[in-house]
Formats: sequence, C-alpha cells, structure tokens
Amino acid sequence: MNVILLRSWLLGLLLTPSLTMASDIAASVTQGGEQRLADGGYFELGASVYGTNQLDIRQTEHESIQPALLISAVYQYKGLFAEMIHQSQDGVNLGLNLWSSPNWSLDFLAANLQSSTGRSEHPDLSQLDEDERNEYLMEMDSVFIGAGFRATRYWDDHYVFQYRIVSDYFDDQGIASSARLGKSWQVRNWNFHALASIEYASAKLSRNLFGVSREEATEFFPEYRPSSAVTYGMELGVAYPLSEKLVFRAVYRLNVLSKEITASPFNQADYGSFFNASISYVF
Repeated sequence: MNVILLRSWLLGLLLTPSLTMASDIAASVTQGGEQRLADGGYFELGASVYGTNQLDIRQTEHESIQPALLISAVYQYKGLFAEMIHQSQDGVNLGLNLWSSPNWSLDFLAANLQSSTGRSEHPDLSQLDEDERNEYLMEMDSVFIGAGFRATRYWDDHYVFQYRIVSDYFDDQGIASSARLGKSWQVRNWNFHALASIEYASAKLSRNLFGVSREEATEFFPEYRPSSAVTYGMELGVAYPLSEKLVFRAVYRLNVLSKEITASPFNQADYGSFFNASISYVF
C-alpha cells in the first residue's frame, strides 16, 4: 500500500515557536523546529503536473503524466485539527493533540481517510461466473477510514521523526503504520527536504489490498494470501517562493515494494516512482 505525498510550505502565517502542535510530517519537515502550527491555519490552491509508473493492473485509466488541481488546507483550534495536505502519504486527518512539549507531540487521529484498493462490497461469489469474478476483482472503489495515534519528535530545527498507527473501522480492512524521518535545509531562497520512510501493512490489510481468496480466484487472478508487508521509501523535494504568496515546488519519491505486494496477481512493478511539480497560491 502506497499512499503518495507532496510538501506544503506555509507562507505569511503567524506561528508559535514554543508549542509542538499537531502536524502531518508532510508539512512539518519543510518548516523546521521553530515553525509549528498553533491555532489557525491556511488554504492553498494551485496547479500541478505529476508522473507515475503503473503499480496495479486495476489502474485501468493510468497515464504516465497527468495535470492535477492542487488543494491543500490545515486548520487547528485548541488542539483540534483538520489536515488535507495535497499528496500527503498519510491521507486526510481529523484529530486532537493530546500532549505537547517543545520537542514532542502526541496526537489522537479520530479519522484518517485514504483511498484503498480493497473491495467494499461482497457479493455471493458462488453466483458469479469466471468473467463476473474477474470484473469484481478489478474494482477499486473502497476507502480506508481508520483511527489511531501519531507521535512526532522535532530537534535541531531541521529534523522531524514521526510514527503513526491506524486501524480501519469503516470496512475492517486492517492496520497500517509508518515511521518517517525528514530533514530540511535552506540554500538562499531554496528550501530543500529529504524524507525516508518505512510503511507497514498488517496481514489482514495486505490481503484486503492485494490478496485473492479461494472463492474469488479465477484463471487470470489465482488465489493469493499475502502476509504482512513492509515498504521502504525515499523522497527528495524543493520549494521556492516566487512571491510572498506564490510558491513553486518539485518532489520526487521512490518506494521499494515488499515481496508480499510484488507477488500479487494485481502487481505491475517492483517499485513505485512519483514526480510532481506545482505552482500554488497560499491564502
């Protein structure tokens, strides 16, 4: 399971340096330890173009390069927060900051929303012929909605570590967790960042996303029961302010997929590659 990410740089906002408040690492890594969002927020709108390789045979409308609308928003009030950071690897988050210190933050994620390749409807498979089961297995209409916790550590103004674990309560698809380490540095007006990540999907989640049960199996999609999966990723990115409110960004990410994913009959590649370039206006 690969969930994709693009950095958002907050410009023109009044930030409180003494508090470590809730923030997706997608926003945190480019801001440094002295710029963490307190009460308030931002909205960002722009245009981007991105390129990806095809990871899954079920991505029937996949195109290598596509334009996209960039929408990003974060708001926080007295510990309550909502995060919709464009292309975040961790989806949309609604939650509550439980505890914070100058260097640590612990958040409760009441709702973590991500797209999913799991199949949300379960028909009577015994009534379907092989072609109908193939069509059913090609569906990608599910969503992962989970709850859990997120712990973040900030230090030296340029490093961020974040661990996150969530369990799906919408369709009982399983447990996902991630550990990410990010670093940012500035060269003149160019803000660079690097991010390394490890993502874990429980056996139940792996089977929902990439497995085929005995009842579902066809000649084209044979039975497959993966165990838990671990994916490794690396990201490099840069942001440059074109004006006080206008920002250019570019990011490249590479994810090396677990053998539990690459052995799936749905899989099309051993790795996931993602590039995005955008221009956006920060309100």
